[in-house]
This record gives sequence, C-alpha cells and structure tokens, in this order.
Amino acid sequence: MPFSEQHAHAACNFFELVLKHSADEWHGQPFLLCPWQEEALCQIFGQLDEAGNRIIEMVYIETPKKSGKTEFAAGIVLLVLLMSNTQGCQVYGAASATRQAMNVYRAACKMVEQSPLLKKRLRVLRGTNRIVKRSDPDSFYAAIAADGDVGDGVNPACVIADELHRWKTRKQIENWDVLSNGGITRQQTLTIAITTAGVQNESPLAWRLHEKTRKVSEGIVSDPKFYGRIYGAAREDDPAAPETWIKANPSLKQNGGFLDIAKIREQYVSHAAEGDLTSFKRYFLNMWDQKESRAIDLAQWDISRSEWQAAGLLPKAPEDAIRPLPHELLRRFIERRCWVGVDLSMSTDLSAIAFVFPCNDGGYDILPFFWTPAAKVKQRQLRDGMPYQQWADEGFIELSPGSVIDYRDVRARLEWGVGMFDVQEICFDPWNSREMSVPMIEAGFPCIEVRQGFQTLSEPSKKLLELVASARLYHGGHPVLRWNASCLNAKWANDNLMFSKPDREKNSARIDGISAAVNALHRALVMESKTVEYTGLRSVG
Repeated sequence: MPFSEQHAHAACNFFELVLKHSADEWHGQPFLLCPWQEEALCQIFGQLDEAGNRIIEMVYIETPKKSGKTEFAAGIVLLVLLMSNTQGCQVYGAASATRQAMNVYRAACKMVEQSPLLKKRLRVLRGTNRIVKRSDPDSFYAAIAADGDVGDGVNPACVIADELHRWKTRKQIENWDVLSNGGITRQQTLTIAITTAGVQNESPLAWRLHEKTRKVSEGIVSDPKFYGRIYGAAREDDPAAPETWIKANPSLKQNGGFLDIAKIREQYVSHAAEGDLTSFKRYFLNMWDQKESRAIDLAQWDISRSEWQAAGLLPKAPEDAIRPLPHELLRRFIERRCWVGVDLSMSTDLSAIAFVFPCNDGGYDILPFFWTPAAKVKQRQLRDGMPYQQWADEGFIELSPGSVIDYRDVRARLEWGVGMFDVQEICFDPWNSREMSVPMIEAGFPCIEVRQGFQTLSEPSKKLLELVASARLYHGGHPVLRWNASCLNAKWANDNLMFSKPDREKNSARIDGISAAVNALHRALVMESKTVEYTGLRSVG
C-alpha cells in the first residue's frame, strides 16, 4: 500500500507550524512533536489506498501520565476538522465524564485563540462546548461525555476517546459502540483512543484494544486499518531504575521529548515512601494492574494441565444442545465418582457447571460447561472484551437460542452427566436455582444446596489454591475456565478465605466456572468417605 510523505508531513507541519501549547510552562510555545507523536501522525495520515483515501480507521495509543496526551488529542481534532473537505464533518472529543472531556476541549479552544489562522477559519462556542467551521457551520468539534446520552443519529467523521481505561460502565460502553460505528455511512472515519493503562478486569474496552495492539505487533493477527502503540515497562523491569523510566515514558527528554526525568523520580520517591508502588507502576510506567488481591498466578495455573486436555481433546460444538464428547476424553471420566457444582448466575449472562472428579494422586479433574445467550454474544464481546463467539465456535461455550439462557439446556447436561458418570451430588448455589433444583429432586436426582459464605466455602477455596500450587487441579487449559481463574480475587475474614464475585454491572470479570467448581469441591471434601441418604433438597453449610 502506498505511503504519502506529503500527507504525513502536512499533519506534522500543522502541529509544529500552526499549533501552540496551551498549558504550564510551555504555554504559547510552538507544538514541537515528540518522536512518538510524529510517528503516530505519519502512520495515521500517511497511509493511503490506491484511491488516495486514508487507510487507518482505528487507533489505540497507550502512554503513561504526563506524556502530553491531552494536547495531542486536542491538536488531532482541530487537524481533522480544519483539513476535512467534506461537508458536515462531525468531530467528537469524548471522555468517560464531562469534566474529563472538557480537558481536551479547553486545550483545543486555547490553541484556536492563539492562532490567527485558526481564529480566521474556526469559531469557538464555549457555551455549547463546540468549535465550528466558519465556512460550514455543520462541521464542528463537540466535547461530549461517554456517560451521557449520545444520540444514535450521530454521524462522526472522527472520534477522540480520551482515557479509555475509565470507560467502564454499561452506558459508556454502549456509547463507545454508537460513536465508533456511527459514521459507517461516511467514506472515511477515524476513531482514536488515547489512554493510560487501567485495571485489566475493570477496563474492558481499553484492555481489548491493548490486547489487539499486542497481537498485531507480535504478528498474531493482521488488520491494515488498525494502528496501535503501547509505551510502558515490562513486568520484569526494575521500577526503581531510571532505565525503566526512560523505556516507559516516550515524552522524556532522553527520548526526544519535553519531560524532565526528575518529574518521574519525584513520583517514584513519593510512592516508595508510602510503601506501595502500584499506582506508580500503573500511571508512570504504564503497567496494567490486576485486582489488588489476585488469588491465582496464571503461570502456575497453566502448569496444572492434564493429558486429556493437553492433547487437544476438548469437544467441538455440534448442532444439538447436548454434545457428544470425544471417546478418548470420555474414557477418562466414564463411571468415575464425581460431584457437580452449578452456578446459574443470571439468565442473561454466563452460567456454568463443573464436574469434579477425585484422582488417585489426591488431585482433581475438572470438566466444565458454560452457557450464554446467542443473541447477546456480540454485546458481551464488546462489554467484556472476551472472544465469546470464538469460544462458542470451538465448543467451549454453549449458546442458548434467544436473549436468555434456557435452563433446560443446563438441566439436560446435568442429566447427561448423571447417566455417564457416578455423580454423588449436584451442588447448587441457592441463588436463582430452585426453579431447576426442586423439580430435579422430585425426579430423584441427588441435589443439595451449598450456602455461600466463609463457613462453607473457605475450606474448598483454600483447597483449590493448594491444588493449583501443586499442579494437581487438572483443568487442561480450558480457556473460559482460565479466564475465570484470572479474575479471581480473595477476601479474608480472620483466617477464612472466599473468592469475591465481581459486580456484573461495573466489572467485566467473571468467575462462574470457578464458583461451580468450589461448590462441588466443598461437598467432595466433606463426603468422599461418607454415605448419604437423600430425602429431598437439603441446605448445607
């Protein structure tokens, strides 16, 4: 594909010859680009197709704080607005809330007011948070909040999403979808997300684009319409070393930028004195944070594999709801004693069951199954940043037709397991389960309720962590269960431990498969050497 130096240089010249800085000691000085900013402008605006149209449509740039993201974003919105030849060019500067969006808007206003050329062609309307093109008032830049009402009728030519790691709520994620897809009728659109690192399980949009950037840079996937760059330290880098600070901060003077390294040193000394470098690593080394009490080391989890999974024997999804498993895999479990944990969650979200089989070496095999509504797969992928459709295509999740999970599918899988294995008990989380468990009791199935609390779940939760640490939890790398494991956070009360369930409205993390396994493991630990007579549904704990 051709690269236009003319277009690339035009974008860079706009910044350095037209724009002036709007804040701090650089106010009024020409906007001299840092190398990372120059590279981004050249790649975004210099890559053209054979017809001379810009190729890049989606941009993700991740840098630490104090890298000049706000002013860079302000300059881009003015560049697109001024240089566009189309009528009705709508440019939106969006942030998680109005206050954040106004940071970019105010910087853009000051840039216009400092430039005779821009004042001649653009008009600042501070009362409406807009900058309009004098020759075409229907062409404008507007500052908007992602937590507000964004009309479905927006037709953006360009969207700048500031600090995407803060876009966490369902409303913000829905508005991202509206803004990033709203200009689909335009010949050329551009969506640019500029952010600092967030918390992995709390920032689904930013994490999804972070992972896409990583995969593109590693050659795992290819998308010619995507440009992504991540500037930050690696986990193994020493946070106290100036070399790490230089590596992570592209706007330092050592990297051709404007920022004095003394500013980073001050931040390090301050955070180190408090005894916690978590915020320093995230904001000034651009290292993504996991929940503060992450329970499982995924490297250790990945060691805990069994031969049936490592050999690639996971089932592929068939057309019917109850899928036959490969013969080689079934031979490992058929007629073996097991306990089944059930976590139904919400009928519109993710539900799971886990067959837990004691092994001769003191470990346990786990055979999990997951369900989610077929009609909401795309919405869930956008919200959580996880490849649900791919997992469904590969047989790791079963899709229930429509917009809710059909619990008859879950019951059918349980009945299938009872017929295939030596099921001792079916262990239900009492929440939202009696619609299924009571009829199954009446039909003669060995169902039991497991109360959700420290008294009941501490021992099996600790046991699960022990099994992972000793590589005797044989899950085989099931990707959905692995994701659940990565989301686990422990909470303690005295010496008791539980895994805390994430807020489904605010958090993309899910632990349903692990919750189901813990329910089953609780009863397995209690009942392995005992005989139980069932007279109906009982509650234990």
